[in-house]
Amino acid sequence: MYGPAFSATSAGLAAATGRSAETSAFTYRLLGALGVLTAVALAALAAPASSFAAAFVGWNPLLALDFAGGGHNDVWMAVFVLAGIALTRRRPGLAGASWALAAGLKWVPLALLPFELLRAGGREARRLTVGFLVCAVAIAGGALVLFGTAWLGALLPFAHRRSAYALPSRLGELGLPGWAAASLAAAPLAVALPWLVRSARRGRPRLGVTTILLLVASPWVLPWYAVWAVPLAAVEEDRLGWLLALGLCAYLLPDRVPI
Repeated sequence: MYGPAFSATSAGLAAATGRSAETSAFTYRLLGALGVLTAVALAALAAPASSFAAAFVGWNPLLALDFAGGGHNDVWMAVFVLAGIALTRRRPGLAGASWALAAGLKWVPLALLPFELLRAGGREARRLTVGFLVCAVAIAGGALVLFGTAWLGALLPFAHRRSAYALPSRLGELGLPGWAAASLAAAPLAVALPWLVRSARRGRPRLGVTTILLLVASPWVLPWYAVWAVPLAAVEEDRLGWLLALGLCAYLLPDRVPI
């Protein structure tokens, strides 16, 4: 699920840190901690209730464990999505570029951007799209130079993977066949999709709720994926998103810290 922007960055970090596994691990943890602090600042900037958003992200123990403690790159994907949200109304072209950088780290923002475009509408949506496409073409061109066409198949190894905490796996433990478990896990997203589209058109994209429903449907869910949803829920005035994000973290925390 890693995008070409992360692959290129990680190659640079590997060259900079040399052969020391300890130095590399520390560098990733340091970047993870800086990413969370940046996400806190951007959430406060983008949210109507800035103090609440900062606390919602910054006081989350799961995020602290996974990024300052684990050094995963997902937090930087969230940072660029938050930057895109913060920039949309003032600099939609730069906002689109930020969305493209987020997708260059991981592909998840590609599923969320259409809702943001529906919210923006008109000239703002066109400028956001142009910024996204220009940056995406630049990223794709760089990836072709560095990696050839190999990066285009980055998602394929994950197509049949399963994690224990994913809902399809939990349903499979109850004896449901694979197709039934996958269908049942995807049902909430399918049912909610018309409502989410309508809400986005009315100016409320509900990106936090959408991301959580994507995670519910996914067969591959890891504890640090909570950062996909928590900052997005934090910047939206959406109590359902807040409750679902907290519930997601409570559910995933034992996978990170066995109780």
